[in-house]
Amino acid sequence: MRQFILLLLGMFVISSVGCQTAPVKHYAIQAEVISVDVPKKMVTVKHGEIPGLMPAMTMNYLVADEKQIEPLKPGDKISADLVVGENVGHLEKIVQVEKAVPAPPPAGDANQQGH
Repeated sequence: MRQFILLLLGMFVISSVGCQTAPVKHYAIQAEVISVDVPKKMVTVKHGEIPGLMPAMTMNYLVADEKQIEPLKPGDKISADLVVGENVGHLEKIVQVEKAVPAPPPAGDANQQGH
């Protein structure tokens, strides 16, 4: 997956050759959090298609501010701004729009006390 990210970013750099500075593009995304790695400033999300950029997929993204991902848990739904440009590729403006639904307790655990 990391190789895909580097390839994707490389394609943007190559496409900007011949230009003074490639403009930074912003894409609004909606996604489900798969995992969070605050020390590495990385979040893995499953997102829908990003028109004009990529199909729906699960992938890792760097984040501009790790404080935005500290409260996130797997299963949370987020909205974010994907920033892509020359030597740039990260998420900004991350907002938790829905908390993960906790898994129900295993069957038989409730009402077992005193029986």
